Amino acid sequence: MDGPDNPKPKDANLEKLLEEKARLEALIQETFTKQITVMFTDLKGSTALADSQGDITARQLIKRHNDILFPAIRDSRGTLVKTMGDGTMSYFMEADDAVEAAILIQTKIHEYNLSRGGFEPIRVRIGVNSGRGIVEGDDIFGDVVNVASRFESLAAPGEIYISEDTYNFLKKKGEIYCRHIRNATLKGKSEESKVFKVFWNPEEIKRDKVEMSLASRNVLSEAEDKVVPSGIRPVLRRSAVGEHLAGRAKGSILGNKKTAAEIED
Repeated sequence: MDGPDNPKPKDANLEKLLEEKARLEALIQETFTKQITVMFTDLKGSTALADSQGDITARQLIKRHNDILFPAIRDSRGTLVKTMGDGTMSYFMEADDAVEAAILIQTKIHEYNLSRGGFEPIRVRIGVNSGRGIVEGDDIFGDVVNVASRFESLAAPGEIYISEDTYNFLKKKGEIYCRHIRNATLKGKSEESKVFKVFWNPEEIKRDKVEMSLASRNVLSEAEDKVVPSGIRPVLRRSAVGEHLAGRAKGSILGNKKTAAEIED
């Protein structure tokens, strides 16, 4: 209400104000909103280690963890935003760089654990998500950040989970062994999200490929059982083999005749 305490601005024009508002919003979008890929990591077991062996031991474990993560993020063209106790949040301009960093982290941690023998291992779970977010100074905001955190909480220690958006943004899918493993309902989301797992351990990749191959064969076998009666199936298989061999024999005979005709000429 206009009055002595709330004077009406001179020459107030709603259309001009709306235009100015739209201009400012566009400027904010252009300046601060960017396509980014966010990565969350979480170190597991540090609290239990502090309870059993003391705060100093737990702090040493966190330092070793940081000595591996920080260079991996930097070397993969990422920006470390913050550390949160025994976890980290970082972002990348390219999805491939984020996944590269995640694989490098798990690989380096695995190598470190092997070198330490029976000492307390470092175990980290990683979640990655891509989308438009607000980049303001040294911090990031937006739903893209929240979803990345949810994916990190889904992963088990030693695993890398990425969202469907991150998977779709990957430019080097052929260089990364990654597949959809399940769907999950994330906190704050009404629809299920696809969860993709990035495999980084060569032995695990081999095992998964074998398991996927066997699963594919089982699916084909089950489909065959539903369509073809069991009594007819062996006959069809023998018939198919017979036709194949007959075709090869026929081709061989024709080839021999052609060779003989050429010799006669």
